[in-house]
Amino acid sequence: MIDIKLHTPIGVKDRLPEEVRKKRAAEQAFLSLVESYGYEEMESPMFEYSEVFSDEKLGSTDPKDLFRFFGRTGATLALRSDFTPPIARIMATAYAAETGPKRFCYVGNVFRYSDSYQGKLYESSQAGVELMGSSSVQADAEIIALAAKSLLAAGLTEFRIHIGEVQLFHSLLEETHLSQEKKERLKDLVAHRNYVGVEEMTEETDMPPQTKELFLALPKLVGQEEVFAKAEGLVQSSASKAAIRNLRALLHAVQSHGVGEYVVFDLGMVNSLNYYTGIIFRAYTYGTGYSVIDGGRYDHLVEQFGKTTPAVGFGMKVDALLDALDYAGVKRPSGGIDGLVAYRPAGKDAAYEALAKFRSQGMRLEESLLGDDLDQNVAYAKERNIPSVLFFENGDDLIYVREAEELGYMAVSMKVKDLAGKAKEEEK
Repeated sequence: MIDIKLHTPIGVKDRLPEEVRKKRAAEQAFLSLVESYGYEEMESPMFEYSEVFSDEKLGSTDPKDLFRFFGRTGATLALRSDFTPPIARIMATAYAAETGPKRFCYVGNVFRYSDSYQGKLYESSQAGVELMGSSSVQADAEIIALAAKSLLAAGLTEFRIHIGEVQLFHSLLEETHLSQEKKERLKDLVAHRNYVGVEEMTEETDMPPQTKELFLALPKLVGQEEVFAKAEGLVQSSASKAAIRNLRALLHAVQSHGVGEYVVFDLGMVNSLNYYTGIIFRAYTYGTGYSVIDGGRYDHLVEQFGKTTPAVGFGMKVDALLDALDYAGVKRPSGGIDGLVAYRPAGKDAAYEALAKFRSQGMRLEESLLGDDLDQNVAYAKERNIPSVLFFENGDDLIYVREAEELGYMAVSMKVKDLAGKAKEEEK
């Protein structure tokens, strides 16, 4: 019989120190970048009323995918499945009287069941930004540029951001002149990239020839300027033509940010989230079966909480990013302990003085709990991959043991007063 106390539930995992260090490094690189653009970090509660996430107008999560429970008052609560609805609520309440753009960023965990586990975590880490209060192309471009620069800051260079447009796709559906039921069926086929099904449906329905040609061409309408030129020759409505003009303007704005090479426009992109109203985008790279960033414009979400505010943002899947970084072989600072400090009784005062001094300078030092056997302390350092050992023999003398390439651990006897100079020399 399995002792369940020794295992984590399906969909969650432990994070050991090395993984936590890498995760924190990725999150800090993200925060440093977006804060340089004026984004301010905020936190939302770990759980909210379930309607925040599952309401058809407000939320983005199927109720069956929520971690729900009853509060002591009987209200149905849910663990946070998405950051955007809570931030929209905060915007509509805490900033109800403010005008002009507001820039927010966040880092935290989200919780969501998956019908097919397949390695997906039910608890995952997410980092993201929301730009609220502007409906401009410049706002869309800034968000997409930050998505690209976030991946670059993490160390990825091989990725593409696919951009679609909700309004454009809806206008294309209108051009089919199909019933609402058939439009939904066609949308579902395109969303699942079932282009055999799309072809069959275009043949069995009576839609304009140009529109048929357009839907059959959707798999190939992925690129930049050439995509717009092709689509302009096939669309009919003024709404579709206007959406294409907006996408062309967005491309030029993204190029102004210096990240144009990382974006492609995918006119067949469809998103399942209810609240997106304009551009939608996803970033893909090697080493993960899922997108590493999802985002888009949601101009009507905040008003469901009482404040009319256009908005655009994205969420980065930190766990997927870490998988991609490992796959790409990106070397990241592993952190860890800089040194082990051990001492004989006569060297205790000097050891504690060194510990205080070097820790105040940012070094990560571990005090030995193994006693005053030098060999035992060096063996412990080797086992833990600690690069150096400071062994204080008395107030004046110490043995400095450090890891040297191809030579193993080397020991040098020296005076305590020379230690600081030795440390500075090795930093250079």
